[in-house]
Amino acid sequence: MPNPAITSIFFDMDGVIVDSEELHVAAEQQTCFDHGFAIDPKTWGGFKGQTATDIFAHLIDKYGDPKKHDATQLIDYKTDLFLKMAVEIEAIEGAIEFLEWSRRKFQHVVLVTSSNRRIQRFVVKQLGISNLFDHFINGDDVNNGKPHPEPYLKAMELSDAKPEESLVIEDSKSGIQSGKAAGCKVLAVTTSHSPEELKSAKPTFIALDYADARHQLERYLA
Repeated sequence: MPNPAITSIFFDMDGVIVDSEELHVAAEQQTCFDHGFAIDPKTWGGFKGQTATDIFAHLIDKYGDPKKHDATQLIDYKTDLFLKMAVEIEAIEGAIEFLEWSRRKFQHVVLVTSSNRRIQRFVVKQLGISNLFDHFINGDDVNNGKPHPEPYLKAMELSDAKPEESLVIEDSKSGIQSGKAAGCKVLAVTTSHSPEELKSAKPTFIALDYADARHQLERYLA
């Protein structure tokens, strides 16, 4: 009996399409330094896949002063830093080719990122990939960021797709959890985490690279 058809594919952006995770960390840490947050860079982590609103709400609560620091201002400051750092940003190896294959293979292709709208639009323009997507969902479009299912529920709504027809491409635990909570199949690529780290989130597939991802999907869809 053939596997259920996949009509819609939803891509995370940072760490999945574009090599930007280290730039986000650098911009977040510099924002904290410039605003007097006593952070320890050695213990930095756990924010991949989360929205800037969630990240800075946590940082203000842990290191800052809610009476002094405004999350919106900090996000704007961090975004400005990121955009200056990301002038020569590059795609993950094989990501564009996999996107082009997905555009030919599936009815709907949607970008679902936790980055805010300014960063999402900048990255899409820099890489020249706007024509590969039907819709764009960013952190400014949702009330609840990953690992909440809202981002991928919204992607399915825009695509008029059922969960069993939908596939999510992710690289982080929070992204995997978001896709699974929405009822989608999830393919995890090991672009920013090891296979062992990703296994704990129990994605449907784990791919070592995009050649492996395409091979697994073609075999699944055969």
